[in-house]
Amino acid sequence: MNNSRHNILMPANRILIRKLGILLVLISLFTAAVSAQDRVRPRALAVSPDRSCVVTANRIAGTLSFVSLPEMQLHSNVEVREVDVGNEPLDVLWLSDSIIAVAVYRDQCVKLFEREGSRLQILRTISLSGHPVSMTHARNCQELLVSLQHPDSVQCISVDSGALLREYHCGNLPRFLVLSPDETWFCVTCELPGSLYCFDRNTGQLLSRQEAHQTAFNLGQPELFSGSEVIVPLTINRDFPITEGNLTRGWAVNNRLAKFNVPSGNELEQSQFGLDVRGHGVADLTLVRSNPAGTKLAVLASGVQELILLKTSDLIWPTSGVDDFAPHYLTETPGILTRIKIPGRPIDLEFLDNETVLVANEMQDSLCLIDLKLGSITKELKLSHSNHKSEIARGEQIFYDGLRSKDGWMSCHTCHYDGHTSGQMFDTLNDVTYDTKKLTLSLHDVAKTEPWTWHGWQPDLTESMSKSLRETMHDPHAASFDDARALASYLETLKPISATKLPASVDREAGQELFYGKGGCISCHQEPDFSSGLRYAVGRVESHSIYQVFNPPALRGISSRRRYLHHGRAHSLKQVLTLYHRPEETSGAELTEDEIEQLVNFLSGL
Repeated sequence: MNNSRHNILMPANRILIRKLGILLVLISLFTAAVSAQDRVRPRALAVSPDRSCVVTANRIAGTLSFVSLPEMQLHSNVEVREVDVGNEPLDVLWLSDSIIAVAVYRDQCVKLFEREGSRLQILRTISLSGHPVSMTHARNCQELLVSLQHPDSVQCISVDSGALLREYHCGNLPRFLVLSPDETWFCVTCELPGSLYCFDRNTGQLLSRQEAHQTAFNLGQPELFSGSEVIVPLTINRDFPITEGNLTRGWAVNNRLAKFNVPSGNELEQSQFGLDVRGHGVADLTLVRSNPAGTKLAVLASGVQELILLKTSDLIWPTSGVDDFAPHYLTETPGILTRIKIPGRPIDLEFLDNETVLVANEMQDSLCLIDLKLGSITKELKLSHSNHKSEIARGEQIFYDGLRSKDGWMSCHTCHYDGHTSGQMFDTLNDVTYDTKKLTLSLHDVAKTEPWTWHGWQPDLTESMSKSLRETMHDPHAASFDDARALASYLETLKPISATKLPASVDREAGQELFYGKGGCISCHQEPDFSSGLRYAVGRVESHSIYQVFNPPALRGISSRRRYLHHGRAHSLKQVLTLYHRPEETSGAELTEDEIEQLVNFLSGL
């Protein structure tokens, strides 16, 4: 009888064991090996303090990649481990030799992981009131500074408890942080206008606010230099129409470095110089780093796929006006400026020593070791199995590629930051008139909100992409239909940013009733995207415009924008409803101040 029972149970046990084995293999693959089959897109990298390993925050895959640094430097066959972290991680840093912090943008949290040998184990998730972009670590007191968007602020978090210790109220869309060596103060870059804010870390006192000269935007990762100066890469909106001639002359955008005195400097003391040369723009300056000796600055020109190396002792920071092109001495004097080509999109960088850098290459899904003396990549480690030939991947590469514009001055990303909006005003001549600037529209959910352009005259998204490549970017590559289709396919993947978290005490239902009822908003902003396929005459048209109607933009994720309406004059939803797009002028409804506030609360939650 026992034998009979044994014979009956054995097949079941074998099946159970086999299933368990398969499960263990799957778990092992998930936590230990490269699993991404398409786009990983490393946005940030961090080398451990003991230099034993490097991690990357992979924006599209939603993962961390984990690599032994000595193995990468010495061997060709290197194991890449990968662990899931959430929806769109944008930054990663080491809090110690074993603890890693990851800023997960769309999940509105920071996650802490512990390294145990060759594996990462999650320790804690710290929920935040907004979307984290970047972090810096005050090691002496174990505090984490995190820049947040929607709503905008910098928060100081206890590493040990995850508690909110302090909040610093800064400008719009804070992005990148830099902490003083003694950890007593820090700076953060902000947008609209492009500015540098400096705070006392302990007291929260604002030490200075310095707005970059001219119309600066897309401020990149800054570097603290010589203890009292911060160097920031940035783009300048030159405010001229986007024509081929103006691009060539440097009259559309400039790409520059700006130097600010900190922490208590005056913005009038700042200096700037350009890095674009005639016929060779440097689109999308995303980062500047100094080597340990302070003798070289490494600047990433992500759009044109270059690392620009500058000899610091020979740099001249002008005290007056800035030319549209780089100073002549930079290119005419040997040894001051060196360019190193990094095909793909170099996006983050760390110096390993004075002559070696490690670069996260976003569009190639790789890590690159670069010898600065040789001026070339010595090793590249792939973080994905993909050959990047899918239509979406090709469209994404075109979107971020500054070489698809005339002379490499800008990319699609320059104006539509990560597929959203830079909040800048440009005249692309899209309405067949000259000097009628329009606010750059967000591309989130753009594939669902036909027709396109502010005036809604374009019924075909692929043709719209083709026209943008030809007549806005002035693409030197003679963009094909396949290019335009790939770009449109990539845009189909862009989703709105989740609504701003509102206090529990806020009554959104009252605003919802106004939106659907008395306010009459639903007439032009219809579900599910709160847009419309029609065009409406709502006034506010330039006198020389040939179009008298507008297509309403979608309202999903509207709280993630900082300028509104085609003219960009409204800087808040309240200004939209009280100054420039008043319900009494659009639907005939007169709303009280309380009702305006209720409507703003509802819109902020979309």
